[in-house]
Order: sequence, then C-alpha cells, then structure tokens
Amino acid sequence: MFKYKNNNLNNMQHFPLVERLHTDILEEKYGHITSKVLRHDTIREAHLVDSKGISRTYAITFLNKSYNREIIKINKKIKNGNPIGKAFREYDYAIRKNVLDVFKIKIPIWLKKSFQVNDNYAKARLSEFYAKRRDHEPVIYGIVVEIYSPDFRKPKINSVDKSQISSVTECLEKYGFTKDEI
Repeated sequence: MFKYKNNNLNNMQHFPLVERLHTDILEEKYGHITSKVLRHDTIREAHLVDSKGISRTYAITFLNKSYNREIIKINKKIKNGNPIGKAFREYDYAIRKNVLDVFKIKIPIWLKKSFQVNDNYAKARLSEFYAKRRDHEPVIYGIVVEIYSPDFRKPKINSVDKSQISSVTECLEKYGFTKDEI
C-alpha cells in the first residue's frame, strides 16, 4: 500500500493490480457480492451487486475469442454468474490487470438507478484482464471497462491511477515484451 502525506489519500483504497480481486475489496466494504449477468456472448455485461441488490460496479468485458479447454470451463461458470476473478481463482489462476486508461464518465440515468446515487459522474477503468496459472503463459481473458459506483470509488483521478496506466499488450509485444513481463 502506498503512503501519502495528504490525509485524503491515506484513506483511499487503490485499485489492485495483483493478487487481491476487485470483488475482495467490494466485499470488505459491502459484504457478499454477486454478479448479475445481463449478457454473456462475445461481450459480457454485468453488475457486481451487494446483498441489498445495489450495483457497486457495472462492467462490460470484450471477451477474447480463443480459449483452451480449461478456460472454456471457467468461462461457463462466469457465464452462469460467477464473478470473473473469483472463477479464475477457484482454478488456481493468478489475476493481473494491465490498466489501459482511467477516466471519469457522466453516469446515465439507468446506471444512477442501479447504483442508487444522485451523483453525476463516476470513475471508470479500462484494463486487459490477465489470468495466469503456474508454469503456463498468461492468457488475456478479455478487455474490461469497469464503472464504479461513486459510493465505492469517488470520481477523482489521482497520481496512483495515472501511474498504473500502461500500453496495450499487443503494442508491447511488438517491442519484444512477453505477457509474463507485461
């Protein structure tokens, strides 16, 4: 965890890139979190909701089109409502996110209702979702944009957010980086 002199930043939970899942942090704050899947084909659209039915994160994932047999099995669990990170962790995959951008968006009315907020803006994060099993090359499960309820993450972009932004894997591979290095 980063240490800051500014007290406002000391109380802020930063986005986990390694080991801890987004759902782990949500559950620390809101209790049990489930995935409400709206769509899951080549695109996954889902809400991460608390036990009161309040959406804490709305996510759209553009799924990779080619998976091995094990990831096909994990994908079925995800399609049936398991949160992505938890489903992979169940199969002993380490999870990483390669953050491509962090930004603020104006919250549409339908999403305000799901978040049960009156705020006009939310923080959003665009990432490549990596899953890696020991002694195997990492796999990009998909590219996900997560929009966070302002109750969970304030719509402020800070220096830690900016420092996590990286290039798309495909571009980095052209310069000789491997998925393990990324």
